[in-house]
Amino acid sequence: DRQQQLLRRLNSFRGLERWRDAVVERNALRNGAYGCPLGSLAGELADQDEVARKAIARHFATWEELLEAGLVRMKDSGVLRADADAKELATGLMAALQGGYLLAQTAQDVTPMRIALDMAIAHVRAYAVPAEGDDADTSEG
Repeated sequence: DRQQQLLRRLNSFRGLERWRDAVVERNALRNGAYGCPLGSLAGELADQDEVARKAIARHFATWEELLEAGLVRMKDSGVLRADADAKELATGLMAALQGGYLLAQTAQDVTPMRIALDMAIAHVRAYAVPAEGDDADTSEG
């Protein structure tokens, strides 16, 4: 539910940054301890219980779909280029988030999570539509 509230209206880089800030801040309240509850369940149950694995996979897919939908909105509004693969970028963001949770948990420090998410968002930014006047060729003549 928290992720849905943060991501259902995602349509800008500032929105991605707000989402990052919220998940990092929430994790910082525990100094990175406990990690992601869903990720922890996946680590414990995925190889032992097929029903549980499928349920957890559905939750991850829902989370990733929220990110993807936000990235699609960014494409539709001209924030991201048409060649940006929203599904692939959403997978990268989720991988950075989950890896960040794990590293923050073991270090009991949210810095690795912040770095991982910042790098993933920087990759998304590589698909940003250049602002007017940001032409690479600014020479005259």
